Amino acid sequence: MKVLFAVCSWGLGHATRDLPLIWRMIEAGHNVTVVGTGRSLNLLRKELGKSCRFLDIPDYSSPYSEKGFLVAKFVGYLPVYIEEIVREHRKIKKLVRKDGYERIISDNRFGVYDSTIPSYFISHQLRFIPPRRVKIFERATEGFNYSFKRNFLKFLVPDDKDNPLSGDLSHNLRFFKDGKVEYLGILSSLRKLEVKEDIDYFISLSGPEPQRTILERKLLKQAPLLKGKIVIALGKPEEYKEEVRGNIRIISFLDREKQEEIMNRAKLVIARPGYTTLMELAFLGKKALLIPTPGQTEQIYLASYHRSKGNFYSVDQDELDLVRDVERAKQYKGISYEEAGESAVDKFMRTVFGE
Repeated sequence: MKVLFAVCSWGLGHATRDLPLIWRMIEAGHNVTVVGTGRSLNLLRKELGKSCRFLDIPDYSSPYSEKGFLVAKFVGYLPVYIEEIVREHRKIKKLVRKDGYERIISDNRFGVYDSTIPSYFISHQLRFIPPRRVKIFERATEGFNYSFKRNFLKFLVPDDKDNPLSGDLSHNLRFFKDGKVEYLGILSSLRKLEVKEDIDYFISLSGPEPQRTILERKLLKQAPLLKGKIVIALGKPEEYKEEVRGNIRIISFLDREKQEEIMNRAKLVIARPGYTTLMELAFLGKKALLIPTPGQTEQIYLASYHRSKGNFYSVDQDELDLVRDVERAKQYKGISYEEAGESAVDKFMRTVFGE
């Protein structure tokens, strides 16, 4: 089948979690066109090479600034976002008429669908959760997502139905019914490797600018205070640089194979609590220090949720003290899922293609 697969550009997490799905579709003989933009599209180009077609189609204006993700700004920009969704949908309709796609899969891109083609929406966040749990706001945001229900055959959630990693972001829903939501299970492109844990700290930077750069500067300043072997990945796929500063190895970007190796070798991971990162940590059974993006309500909720469960320690970016915080993080148990990765991909293929 001819498949159009669109990926959200807010950070690299959407792209990396979609890789095993795209790989499997290609292996199954489907003709895949990937829609994206920015760093996430660059990552997919590097990983997938000539195995599929790529189209650079911008998605939505970023709600991030040097002060973080601002809810007021996001709400104020809603008319702009809606216009961007409408504009995006017009482009997709033209593409469908021109190229004759038979399936559409959208990872958090609301305008990527067509009423004449089975269209599926991938998301772990069917509602937004503000730090103070304002129920009216939560219901309103779930209602906003639910308003797109007619455009998509199913909402595919990369999470376990009974043992949720995403908490209330995609569980205990008010509007969505079971028939409309399909829980795929934990999705990860990484594999468990039989290797020695010889890296004391793996610092993995990711996420939208300018907050990625702000955290990079803070971590590069504090990392020399840590003892042991340290690897830092800057999350910049548009370039490749590598340098060694004493006990610290700094790499601009790790491809998925190298990321898999380093993650398996790490004793402790230091990263944003992006949902894809959490899935990888759970799949590999790693301990972590989580630093949510300032003002990013999803990451703040996930960090708080897993800290309250004793899974991962987290700290606000402005209060980060690496020497202190890594010791606290080591006291948390981490989390591990028995089944992950391949079973979620199998369920995706059965749901979308009946395979």
